[in-house]
Amino acid sequence: MLTELKVRQFGLMQDVRLEFSSGMTVFTGETGAGKSLLVDALGAVFGARASADWVRHGAERAELNAVIENKDVRLQRLLEEQDMDTDEPLFLRRVINADGRSRAWLNGVPVPLKLLQQIGGICLDLHGQHEHQGLMQPEFQQQLVDSRVDADALQDVRFAFESLQQARKQLHQLQHQQGESAGQAAWMRSEFEKLSSLDIQEELEESLISQVEAGQNVAQIQQAGAQALMLLDEGDEGNVRSLLAQASHAIEPLAAYHSGLESASDLLAQVDALLSEIPPYLNDAQEVALDMEALQTAEDRLAALREAMRRHDVNEAGLLLLMKDWQQRLSLLDTAEWDEDALHEHVQKAEQDYCAKAKVLSVLRAEAIDDLVAALRPYLDRLGMAGMQVKVELVCLQDQNKAWHASGWDDMTFMLSSNPGEPFRALAQVASGGELSRLVLSLKACGAFIHAPAIAVFDEVDVGIGGETAWCVGELLAAMGKERQVFVVSHLPQVASCAQHQISILKTQRDDRTITDLAVLQPDERAAEIARMLGGVDAESLEHAKQMLQKGQMI
Repeated sequence: MLTELKVRQFGLMQDVRLEFSSGMTVFTGETGAGKSLLVDALGAVFGARASADWVRHGAERAELNAVIENKDVRLQRLLEEQDMDTDEPLFLRRVINADGRSRAWLNGVPVPLKLLQQIGGICLDLHGQHEHQGLMQPEFQQQLVDSRVDADALQDVRFAFESLQQARKQLHQLQHQQGESAGQAAWMRSEFEKLSSLDIQEELEESLISQVEAGQNVAQIQQAGAQALMLLDEGDEGNVRSLLAQASHAIEPLAAYHSGLESASDLLAQVDALLSEIPPYLNDAQEVALDMEALQTAEDRLAALREAMRRHDVNEAGLLLLMKDWQQRLSLLDTAEWDEDALHEHVQKAEQDYCAKAKVLSVLRAEAIDDLVAALRPYLDRLGMAGMQVKVELVCLQDQNKAWHASGWDDMTFMLSSNPGEPFRALAQVASGGELSRLVLSLKACGAFIHAPAIAVFDEVDVGIGGETAWCVGELLAAMGKERQVFVVSHLPQVASCAQHQISILKTQRDDRTITDLAVLQPDERAAEIARMLGGVDAESLEHAKQMLQKGQMI
């Protein structure tokens, strides 16, 4: 609820301060006094697009301040998202410079203008004669119908559509991967076969190097074995073992007399035993044969291994990991056909589920449309539009797959026939500004609008009506004021009489400048203002005004 509004240097308003209460407040005054300017001020404080024309001529800037009671859960959630204090009240401030630029504050903290707009979207319902574009939009018309539909049915369709989209996405991804991976699969298979033929093991390169080097040095190995054997055991001029025997024979007779000779004798015996084990190894070295085929195989295998490691920039262990990964991916590709069949089946089941739930929603919407049209009828009659016929055209696009959405497959259009016998046409093609205002008022009165903001502003909603219809408009607005704070700009005394509070808007002269002033009217002042609205302040019109006030306050 808006509890206070301060306006400075805004249009013809030089310095205005108003305090508001709950219920219905009506603004009245002579034509051109500035009633619509007040609506602009309310829009501006809630972030409406700034205009340099709003700044009073000669002033550097216009300033607007508003105080709002913060009781809306949605508003508190918005403030929490902005890490702002949710304690009430909220202090909104907007400054508009003469060049059209503006700044905004919330509780004394500078904030983006968008935040004021978001607060306005929650708190303010600006219902002007030219503020009905939303009602022309198919999405908004659908919301009016869906507000009377079971929320579970709407949610079921949304979940079913999301499941269908997910299933289609998975199938598309698989098909895309199959198309892209045909060449890649052939490459992986070729590489896998090449690496498999190498029988790769860790440290394979080192093993192959040893084999190659051994094959390349067969002659040297044989020569080294023969030479070593001759020196060790076969040489004519004293080989190692014969010399060792001579040394042992020299010290053995005296070993018992000296510990050093005894130890040396024992060690010479051990060395002789070890030397006797060497000849078989040297004989093997002499007998080694050159296997050119094995050497070539080892060289080819080593070259292929090194090329593979260079190509993939890994060692033997890395090649083994690559082979494992390719094997898994090729296995998945091999089973892709079965996966695709399963996904096709999944998509079909998701489509069937969506269709079933969308059909249920269509039936519920048809029932909601009948309910909405029936609920509108008495309000249209009371507001002087007994001849207007309203229907909602519901088209189920179940055969047009592209028309399926999370909200169902229904296409809804509000249709009007302004007069009996006239054909139905789309709302935007038929309704005049006054008719549209009263249609919106009827929709609000019958509860078609969900999550209605706590502050409703009606500007010239009573254009083109009078008499008993005007009383009906006033009655509806007053009834709405019992649940919301309602501000009404009106020129009809019937509507003004139904308000709990009345503010007069006057245009005066001060210091050779025109100024718009606002004054909260007391009961006797209200009677005089309503008498003026009736056509003149005399005893007869004043008495009539008092009777109208008495009637309006009893509604």
